[in-house]
Amino acid sequence: MERPGHRRGDSLRPGNGRRTSAARQSGRARALRLLPLAVGAAGAGLVAQGLSVPAAWLVGPMLVAILLALARPEARPRIPGWTRRASQAVVGIVIASTFQPAVLPLVAREWFAVGLAVGSTVLLSLGASVVLARFAPLDGRTAALGTLPGAASAMSLLGEPLGADPRLVALMQYGRVVLVVASAAIVARLGAPAPVTAGFAGLEKQGVDPLIQNLWAAYAVAALVAVVGGWVGARLALPAGGLLGPLLLGVALQEARILDLALPAGVPPLAYALIGIHVGLLFDRTSLRRAGGLLPSLLASTLSLMLASAGMGWVFSALTNTDYLTAFLATTPGGIDSIAVMAVGSGADASLVVAVQTMRLLAVVLVGALLDRRWSARR
Repeated sequence: MERPGHRRGDSLRPGNGRRTSAARQSGRARALRLLPLAVGAAGAGLVAQGLSVPAAWLVGPMLVAILLALARPEARPRIPGWTRRASQAVVGIVIASTFQPAVLPLVAREWFAVGLAVGSTVLLSLGASVVLARFAPLDGRTAALGTLPGAASAMSLLGEPLGADPRLVALMQYGRVVLVVASAAIVARLGAPAPVTAGFAGLEKQGVDPLIQNLWAAYAVAALVAVVGGWVGARLALPAGGLLGPLLLGVALQEARILDLALPAGVPPLAYALIGIHVGLLFDRTSLRRAGGLLPSLLASTLSLMLASAGMGWVFSALTNTDYLTAFLATTPGGIDSIAVMAVGSGADASLVVAVQTMRLLAVVLVGALLDRRWSARR
């Protein structure tokens, strides 16, 4: 029996063939629009990595996407929505992988100093966002997410679902990362030489092996954590649930010593590149002019936060009886990956630096989630 409205042989009618051909041509046209973006993003990522730019695989592709979006706004390429959700999950896994169970004894030993450093930096950043929102033409949500320190990729992802301007959030976050890394390099050169420590030795497994040790099995479990965590995050309606779900699930599995999260080497840079492309394609000429007008206010806010954090470094140094370089790197509002590399290379106590930066990273992401709950209640 034939279905209503359907006649045998409809699929062979000339009109259907034309529609199929048009769909194929449209698909090829989209692929051709994406090709220059993909090639340019890959090249920019490699160049930025060669120049040691912080978050190179996000910043480079983001700049290429901005240039393409501004050059031909009528032919702005589009990337599939699922790539953004997959990138969120990868970033959640990457952040979770920085959390080591051995961080907890380090934090417990210096709990007051660590709590003071983490809490004061978060409060200072929120205070700076209030001032910025009051005296600059910037909404409170964008100001808050743009000034929260140490989780640039997470805050950039949280921007759009929380109603902030993700373009300005990314500009504020990664502009601060560049300034923080530059200042940390200067302090490392001018500071008194510290004895070379074992680097991350304090974060080793302390004789406790994870349940899953095979590398490929760890890859498979990390992918499962990304999928399950993303699904749970969406079901619980978490802000950027694709990021927070895998992050929290991954931290729980690592703390339970089930596995050490691992991803193939090329996956995180690809995820960063996709995030950078997504943010870059949001820019247009109007938003870029707005960002330029806000630049003096954003720069003043960032430098004030950095100076306050540097002062907190002196307090942290006195409380923990450690050298100022270690204290400065532990309290500076920068990206954990760049600061960790600098801590190892400069001879600072990398274990303590990573411990404090990791705790603040988790605190900042959770503060972002709490802000979403508060903002949602006001809607």
